[in-house]
Amino acid sequence: MRLHTGWGLAAALALAATGGAASMAQAQSQSRAAAGYPSKPVRLIVPFAAGGPNDVMARVLAQRLATDTGQPFVVDNKAGAGGVIGTDAVAKAAPDGYTIGFVSAPFTMAPSLQARMPYDSARDLAAVTKVAESPMLLMVPADSRFKTAGELIAYARQNPGKLTYGSGGIGSTPHLTTELLASLTGAKFLHVPYKGGGESIKALMGGEVDLLIDSVTSTAAPLASGRIRPLAIGGTTRLTRLPNVPTFTEAGIEKFAMTHWVGVVAPSKTPPAVVSTLQAQIAKALRAPDVIAKYAELGATPVGNSSGDFHKFIGDELGKWPQVVKSANIQPQ
Repeated sequence: MRLHTGWGLAAALALAATGGAASMAQAQSQSRAAAGYPSKPVRLIVPFAAGGPNDVMARVLAQRLATDTGQPFVVDNKAGAGGVIGTDAVAKAAPDGYTIGFVSAPFTMAPSLQARMPYDSARDLAAVTKVAESPMLLMVPADSRFKTAGELIAYARQNPGKLTYGSGGIGSTPHLTTELLASLTGAKFLHVPYKGGGESIKALMGGEVDLLIDSVTSTAAPLASGRIRPLAIGGTTRLTRLPNVPTFTEAGIEKFAMTHWVGVVAPSKTPPAVVSTLQAQIAKALRAPDVIAKYAELGATPVGNSSGDFHKFIGDELGKWPQVVKSANIQPQ
């Protein structure tokens, strides 16, 4: 019996040593892969159509990364289903760092809006870094009777459903953002969905709707035209380019600091060393003066935070939207 026990202990020690050696070898292999990353072209999937602000920011980043690393970062637009189709392609790609995704707010909204998802946003994708963010703006037509956000919210409380707001469609970021504002303030608005963000902005400029909440990156040109007037900004501080526009907090509306954000994710089983290397490369690219300048033109501020911080942010966002969807009585499709 003692011989059997001794053999078992020896075997266990041997197995532990073998397992430890295997783990060490795997870690060394991953470290070598990260040290040489990237050694071939990287595909950056943008789950929206070409030409929009997200696509422009992705292409600016890809160009800088290609310059810094010596390898092409190829932008691949895979639009459809509110970003789900393109993001699913990332989730199911080989976890080697050579297929990554450029996601934004719909990435964390989709699980609350879709009855069935082809991937799990929290489980199947690894957070790399938040790339940039830009505040959301509450806007009205230039000839609107409302001069402040407080006046507009007070009217919407007292006259539920009489003020209309536009969006790029049911489940879009402007749609859910406005419903979040309604849930926080007790205001009641009437939603008028359009076939895209551009159409909703045109509707606001033409006075077809009473208000719109959209990002600075999407509304830079319309703002410059003078045909719409911003009432409040969703960031924590005022924008240099819009110094006279108060934050929602300054306007007396607490707990509404909403930004449009973009970030990079990778398949969940991508080696941590590769994720770390990619995060560092993106953070470096975002510090380049040309990238900072081009993002500023779009009204966006580069971020480049840690993977851990971005992971926490995604988790917080995933937890925020189910209640908003429920309170707005949006039925998952």
